[in-house]
Parts: sequence; C-alpha cells; structure tokens
Amino acid sequence: IQRVEDVPTATRRALQTALTPPTGPVFLALPVDLQSETRETLDLSPARMPDRRIRPSADGIAKLAKILIEAANPAILAGSRVTESGGIDELIAVAEQLGATVFGECTTIHGRMAFPSHHALAGERIRYWSPEVREQLRDYDVLLAVGAHVLRMYIHHEPERPLPDSLRILQIDNDPWQIAKNYPVEVGLHADPKSALTDLAALLQARMTADERAAASARRQRAAAARSVRGAELERRVDEQSTIRPMTPLAVMAAIARAMPKNVAVVDEGITTSGTTLEDLGAIADPYGYFAHRGWALGWGIGFSLGVKLAWPDRPVLALLGDGAALYGIQGLWSAAHHHLPVVFVVFNNAQYRILKVCGDLLPLAQMHARNYLAMDLTKPEIDFVALAKSLGVDAARVESPPELTERIRSGLAGDRPLLIDVPVAR
Repeated sequence: IQRVEDVPTATRRALQTALTPPTGPVFLALPVDLQSETRETLDLSPARMPDRRIRPSADGIAKLAKILIEAANPAILAGSRVTESGGIDELIAVAEQLGATVFGECTTIHGRMAFPSHHALAGERIRYWSPEVREQLRDYDVLLAVGAHVLRMYIHHEPERPLPDSLRILQIDNDPWQIAKNYPVEVGLHADPKSALTDLAALLQARMTADERAAASARRQRAAAARSVRGAELERRVDEQSTIRPMTPLAVMAAIARAMPKNVAVVDEGITTSGTTLEDLGAIADPYGYFAHRGWALGWGIGFSLGVKLAWPDRPVLALLGDGAALYGIQGLWSAAHHHLPVVFVVFNNAQYRILKVCGDLLPLAQMHARNYLAMDLTKPEIDFVALAKSLGVDAARVESPPELTERIRSGLAGDRPLLIDVPVAR
C-alpha cells in the first residue's frame, strides 16, 4: 500500500479474499508512515460480501443422484466446508435417504464437525495411514465427498494409496481447487455444499423407488447396529480403564464427555489425547460448536478459545490442549484473565510432544525405532502448569481422577472466571 487513500480498498479486498471459499487468513501490511497520516475524506464504506451460494447444474446433480441411487453401499466423506456453508441438516437428510455412513475428515485436518456425532449413521473419522483407510472403505462402492479435502497429508502414504481402486468417487465443493485434485472423480460439482445437498435431497426424494428405499433402510439399520457395537465396546474400555493412574487418554476424555453441557463450544487441540473419543462417545450435541485442526500447526488453541468466547459470550467454552501445544500460546492465559473471559482450559499433561513420537515410530528412522526421541520430552524439569497459570492470573488446579475431573469442568463451565485444569495423562 503506497497511499492512505488505498487503505480502505485494501481492507475491503482483504475481507473479501478471507471470506471467499475456501476462506482463510489474509496478510495486510500497513506501513508505519501511512498509519501516522490523516485525511479529511476517505471512502470508508464497509465491505459487503456477495451471495456465493452457487447451485450445481441440473444435469450434474442428476448424474450424481443416479449413481448414488444405484449404489449397493454408498458412503459419504464430509468436511469442514459443509459446516461453514450451514449445510449439516441437509447432509443429514441425504445420508438418511441413502442409508449412507458418514465419515469425517482425518483428525489432523478436519477443523469443523460436519455431522452429529450421536447420529446412527455417524461413522468413524478417516484414519491417519493409507492401509487403515483402505480397510475402512473396502466395503463401499461409491464415495460422495462433500466440502472435504480428499485425503491429503497422509505421512504413511505408500506403497498404496488410501482409496480402494474399485471405489467410485463423486465430489461436491465450493473450492474448485479441491475437485479431482488428488483422485479422478466420476462427477465433480463446483457448488455451495448446502445448496447442492438441498437439490440432491429433493432428487433422491423424487426418484428413489420403493425397492431402493427399502435397501437404504436396511443400510441404516446395519449402520446403527455397527455403531451400537462400537459404542458398547468403547464403554467397556472406559470402565476397564477407570481406575488406572495416571489416567489413560480414554478415561480422561470420557470424564470430559460426562461434564459437557449441550451448548458447550469445544476447541480441541488435544492432539494424541483427545483423538476422536468425544465423537465416538456421541458427546458433541452441536456440531457447529466444535473447532479443531486444519493442519499440523500447534499453539492456536488458547487464543482461538478466547475468540470463540468473545463471539459467543452466552455459551460455555471448553479448550482441550496438549501440554506441548499449550506452551506455544501460554501467554493467552494472561489475556483470558485480563479480559475476564471465563474459558475452561484442560491441559493434557504427558510431559512430551507425543505426536512426534507417534509419527516417528511409523517412519523408517533408526533413532526413532531405538526410542531415541531427541528434544521431544518436557522433563528435567517438568512444567508446573498450575503455578504457571496462577502467575498469569488464571485459577488452576491439578486433577488426577475421572470423577474429580468431571466435577471440576462442570463447576468451571458454570463459573465466571477462567480456569486451567492440569491433568496428568499416562505416558
């Protein structure tokens, strides 16, 4: 920017770019000399965003619907852009009409939750590694990817690609760059997810025969039964691990799930401790209130949770943080205290950057296989998060049992001050 007169235009352009799908941050540099200048008149009209709800073509959505109707066992991969478009209800309608299991994006990139975790058709998240993904998807013949990155950032990607060779791929996205980027697609539609799913649901309603509806009903029943089995096994494991100390990640997350009110907003930077347990337990009542990774960056969780609280002052906000991740943005605790933002911060304290160890163990690295983890431990000395939080003006407590953790979170979410809970986790 060379002139003060250009600042309003550049600001409007930055906002327009940030809010255009796929959306994201924009860097706007304002030179110091311009910041000190004054002008009598400037064009300060606000940025106004155009309606970007692109509808799919009639031919395109008809082709896509036909393939899904004729599929023997369709599945859906739903990503953050479904949530950002406000299309969760429309996705539910399509999934129920098809009897299609809905998978979420891999934990490291999913960002937002696109489907209710307690729904009978909610499948597991797509896993980290290619062989496991192929196993997850092997029984499906058609995959509809909606508003999702179709399997990127898989470290253990060879010798085989994640998607089974026989899987037919359909794609709907408001980010044209994502369509057919990594895999050839049979039908790819550049469209707003909510609008496209609305049109798709109407076509399915109009064109599915009685036999096709019966087949979809049978798929719904099988999916519900499979989810029930997974849920029972998960509860058995929770009960089995309830007395282990330090607490296991599963026991920690189950205790957190019991404390969560329906209107809670969850900011999840728990990395290896949180995993997908809250979703597997069906604990997240409002998918729009869940925020997690869009990449491998660490340190965003504390500051992000403060932003959520500012945006939603009437909702309780719960931040789940790995200890290493928390340290990257720990000064945000001072901001919480200074601005009187009652967020509950739960720090999973396993005294290490465990995600680096997990990934390293899978790679052909001799030092990793010899358990020689250079600079990955937070020991000698270990960090006293209670003292650290208190030094920044935030109330804090160390909790070592599931019942106490549940009670501390409940009271913290009902309170009017920020609270940090330090939770020792099994190493």
